[in-house]
Amino acid sequence: MRADPNLRADRFVERWQQLSQDRDRLYRAGDMAGRKTLGQEMAGMAKSLERDPQVESILRGRTRELGLEIGMSPGRELGRELSRGLGISHDRGLSR
Repeated sequence: MRADPNLRADRFVERWQQLSQDRDRLYRAGDMAGRKTLGQEMAGMAKSLERDPQVESILRGRTRELGLEIGMSPGRELGRELSRGLGISHDRGLSR
């Protein structure tokens, strides 16, 4: 899997979608601490894309699966957009 960026991208999308669903479920249940923890994990995943430009490039074509707008500008960093979608500043953690 480490050698194949397509498999890494698939794994990223699967994990992102699962965490997103779990985060939504925790919100509905009123578990804000759990939601925050999952949000931080997702922010870490988003930041990890800085270290894997091959996966980031592949994921740019899969923004809908990640819950992002279609047609994201080419100059925008995917990791920052994912963090922004979580309501998280890319460098500071969770926002209020």
